[in-house]
This record gives sequence, structure tokens and C-alpha cells, in this order.
Amino acid sequence: MAGFMAELAFRDHVLVVVVVLAAAGWAVQQLFFTVRYPSNLPRIGGKSRFSLKTRWRYHSDARALYKEVYENYSKKGKTVLAPGLGFHDDIILPPSALRWLQRQPERLVSAAAQQTETIQPFYGLGHDKFAEDPWGGLLVKTDLNAVLENVCAAMNDELGIAIDSHFGTDTEAWKDIDLMPTIRMIVAQAATRFTIGASPTGRKLCQDKEYLQACLDISDALVLSAGLGGASPKLLRPVLGRLGGISAKRQIKNLEKYFEPVYRERMQILEEEAANPGIETPEDHIQIMLRYGLKERREEALSLNDMTKRLCIANFGSMHQTSIQIVNMLLNIIDSDPEFNTISTLRDEVARIIGNDKSANWNKSKVSAMTRADSVARETLRLHAFSTRGVARKIIGDGLVTEDGIALPKGATVSFVAYWAQTDADAFEDPFKYDPFRFSRAREAEMDEQGKPGLNSLSFVSTGSQNLAFSHGKHACPGRFLVDFELKMIIAYVLMNYDIEFPPEYDGKRPQNHWLTDACFPPEGVKMRVRRK
Repeated sequence: MAGFMAELAFRDHVLVVVVVLAAAGWAVQQLFFTVRYPSNLPRIGGKSRFSLKTRWRYHSDARALYKEVYENYSKKGKTVLAPGLGFHDDIILPPSALRWLQRQPERLVSAAAQQTETIQPFYGLGHDKFAEDPWGGLLVKTDLNAVLENVCAAMNDELGIAIDSHFGTDTEAWKDIDLMPTIRMIVAQAATRFTIGASPTGRKLCQDKEYLQACLDISDALVLSAGLGGASPKLLRPVLGRLGGISAKRQIKNLEKYFEPVYRERMQILEEEAANPGIETPEDHIQIMLRYGLKERREEALSLNDMTKRLCIANFGSMHQTSIQIVNMLLNIIDSDPEFNTISTLRDEVARIIGNDKSANWNKSKVSAMTRADSVARETLRLHAFSTRGVARKIIGDGLVTEDGIALPKGATVSFVAYWAQTDADAFEDPFKYDPFRFSRAREAEMDEQGKPGLNSLSFVSTGSQNLAFSHGKHACPGRFLVDFELKMIIAYVLMNYDIEFPPEYDGKRPQNHWLTDACFPPEGVKMRVRRK
């Protein structure tokens, strides 16, 4: 009995210690790691603090939570505080504040600091510099867009090979496609051609399934690392963030083995280029990165490990959300076809602008002229963008006050509700209906004498308060023009070479997307049937 009582006393002491440590940890979190919001900043729910029930709404039904934010605050020009991931809070600005935010100096409002907060690169990639100094991504906007047509021509060749290998070439029997993993592999193959595929060594990796899967695995690991690190209270982040980053670091070391021969090959090419200016060299993302890096980020460029991590970031940008967008787009095309004759309409546009020749040259003017395919892509983004919010920024300086009189505290995150602005009945007729040609009808009505569509503000790549998936302003996604090419090339190749439909068990209806916090994903396990024409 004495031993039993002693064990109970020990357990009681342990429980007391745990409670004291938890309380102390919470106190430290509140004192040193919590942003102090002004008292005149409204909280969703109307109370001075969020209840656990209100916080749980973000994790169980963020879509409805942000509808309340949009209807009761954003549409009325009011700033509001809403719960976010974990125990974080986010300031939601009204659409009317978008232009105001764009005018604020970088010393007060930072896109890079928010990117660091979102992706937690220290834990997944080993250093914050990969988000704070995103020079590899910026080269897409400055250097790579200058040779976009040549790069996209190579990507188009790779897309044809990739789609044929996964969809098959049987002209008689229908084939069921597990859509998400299939599209991920197709996009990974095409993106690899864009990223490292302009040289013999890189080209081999374009069709190396183990390499492509490694790229996709790293993207998934980085999402996990960012989610676990970002959701953690800052006090616990050094522990939970490191746990979340274990898989990413292991995957990166694996990718480095594949990338090393490409890296060595390209460094040799750059030496030859320096000795013989004007010689023909590869034209892809990694070559441009290494050329720039040797001049401006030499220490990184000379590090295989650092350049592998830059490659991981480039792959994530070109593979992750592009795959999601393409899956949603194909589902929407099939779903809308009975009412809008979507497939035939798009085929006619491709035949008229691109032609039936598989090797036809793609260029910017042809891509811009594909108004209906553009509308299909934008309408998909309107209803099925990855996040309910857009244009997230971190406040890094003091003294910033919103137009409605809210002092924004240093360390706070601000963003805008995107999904509900894009489905606002005051702006869109029948706002939750997928209308594939919603935007092309308006643009074609404003066509000039040369047949050029008008209203460029309604194009897929344009940004604004009702199209925030690519962010907005000078920090808008630099790769969206590449995505524009890629989506239209995929639409063209699939529709001109394959018949597509839903499996019989779907009864002609599109399975609905599902939401995880404020992120929107294609239906899990969704399928599509294909048959070679």
C-alpha cells in the first residue's frame, strides 16, 4: 500500500510540474511572442478575445468563417481580425485597401518576410535566405520571360511525350486515369524540361520517373514542414519546426545525387562560355540561375547543396499549384460540356489559332489570342483557387495606420479575402456556377478591328481585387506567364488528341472539391476517362 501511495504522490507531482510548465510556457508565449493588436480593431465574433470555438471554426469551416468576414467587414470597407492557422491571428483588409497597401514602403510592409513566415524555410531548407532573398524566382520575371517562347516550345514537346505515356494511345478502349497523381507526373516532366532540361544530362532526367517523384516528394515535404512550423506557437517552433523539416532535409539529400551531374555539367559550360563569349549554351531556368549566381550570389552558386535547394524552390513553384489548377480545369471542362459545348468550342479555337500540327510553334501572340481557353482557366481560378485569401504581407515597421484608422502592429500579418470577392453576387451573375466563357464573352465583345480581344484586366494573368490568386502589384507571381502558356498547351494537346469524360459512376457530375482550413483541393481520388482520337 505504501508503494502504491508513493506512486500516486509521484504522479501528482509530475502532473503539477507539467501544469506549471504549460502555464509558464503560455505566459512566455503571451508576453514575448504574441502580437499586441489595438483595441479599436474589431474581432470576428465581436468579443475582445477569440474563444476556442471561434478558433476551431478556422480549422473546421474556414470557408464559412471568411464569408462572415467578407460580408460583415470587407464589403463595408472595414478591417477585422480573424483567427488563423494554429493560434495565429490574421488582419483582414477590405478590397478598398488594396491600392493603399501597394503604396506602402518595403520598410513597413514586406512580402518576403511574410513568405518566410509562410514557408518556414529555416526548418525545411536550413536557412531563411531561400525566402528572404528569392532571387531564383525573380529571374523568371527578368531573364527567363525574355526567352519564354523558346522555353515553352521545348516544354510543349515534353508535354506531348508525357501525356501520351500516361494517357496511352489506344483509339478503341477508354482508359481510367487517376487524375491528380497522373497530372502531377505530367507537370513534373514538363517543368523539368523548363528547369534543367536544355542540356543532355538534364534532358535525361525529364523522363526519369524516380527523379520526377523525388521532386514531387520534396514539394510535399516542404508543405508539411511549412504547415507544422507555421501552425506552431513561436515558443514551440524550434522543436516542432525541426520535426516537420526532417523529411524535407532527407529528400533534399536524395535529390542532390540526381542534380550533381547536371550541376557539374552546367558549371563546365559556364567556364566555356566565359572563354568563348557568344557560343550557344542551354536556355533554361538553372542555367540562368547559375550564370546570375556566379556574378551576384557567388557563394551560393558554388555550393551544390544551396543550388539543390534553389532547384527545390523552383520545382515547387512550377509543379505544386500548377498541377492542382490543371486538375480543376479538366474537371470543369468535362462538367460544363453538356451545357456550354466546352470541348468543341475549345477545339475550334485551338484549330483556328494554333492549327492541327503537333509541332506548331507557340508564341505570345497566339497564347493571348486564345481568349476562350483563357476564360476557362480564369473561371477555374475564380471558383477553385488554392486559398480563400490573397496578397499576404507582414508588417515589419511601426506607425502604419489603415484608411479606416487601425494602427497595424509590427509583426502582424495582413491579407485580403479572395474567394468571397470572386464569388460576390454583386460582381458576378450566378456567382457559384462554372461558366467557362464568362470572361471571353466580355472580352470578345470589346474586340478591336484587328481581332484582338479587349478588357485585358479580365485575362487569366491579370491581377486585382477580384483575381488575387497570383497576388498583386510588384510582388505578383512572376511565373504566371509561364503557367498561362502551360495550361493552354495542355488544354490544346489533350483536347486535340483525346476524348475525355467522367467515369460512369459519376453520373455526369463533377465531384466537389474539399477544403482543409482555408485551402481548396481537388476531390480526393478523382478520375477521368480518356481515349485517343
